Amino acid sequence: MPPISKISKDMILKSGLEIIKNDGIDNLNVRNIAKKLNCSTQPIMYHYKNMELLKEELYNIADSYHSEFLMKENSNNNPLLNIGLQYIKFAEQEKNLFKFLFQSDKFSNFNFEDLLNNNEDGLKYIFEIMKRETKLTNKDLKENFKLLFITAHGLASLLANNSITYDEKYCKKILEDAFSRAL
Repeated sequence: MPPISKISKDMILKSGLEIIKNDGIDNLNVRNIAKKLNCSTQPIMYHYKNMELLKEELYNIADSYHSEFLMKENSNNNPLLNIGLQYIKFAEQEKNLFKFLFQSDKFSNFNFEDLLNNNEDGLKYIFEIMKRETKLTNKDLKENFKLLFITAHGLASLLANNSITYDEKYCKKILEDAFSRAL
C-alpha cells in the first residue's frame, strides 16, 4: 500500500490559487506549486494527472469567489449598478484572477450570443432585477444586458490591464449613463 500523501488536494488548490492571484496564470505550473508547498512534484501529479484538470478546478474556485464578490452589499440602491461596480472593483483588486477568468482562452470557441444563452441560469438574478426595474421583454432584456455588460467589462478590462487608474466616481458615472440609456 502506498504511503499516505501529506499534500492534500486542498493544499494544492490553495497554493495554485495564490500563484494565480499573486503572479498570474502564466506562472502556474507543477514546479511552482511544489516549491510553494515545499515538496516534490510527485504529490501534485498524484492528485492531478495533468495541468488542465487542475486549472479547471481552480477556474471553478475563482469563478465562485468572483460570484460572491459581485453579490457583496453596497450602499447603492440600484442592485444592477452595484453588480456592475463590484465587477469593476474585482478587476481592480484581483487583476490576475480577472484575467484568468475573463481574458484567457476559456471562451475562445464561443460567440457572445452563445455565452449569453448558455449562462442564463447564472444570469437569472441579474435578469430578475432588470425585469423588476423595467417593463422589457426577455429579448429586450438580453439586448440591454449586452450593452451593460460590454460597458462594465470594458472598464474592468482596462483596469485589470493597468490601462487606466481606478476612480470609483468615474466608473459609477459611466455605468449610470449606460444603464439609463439602455433601460
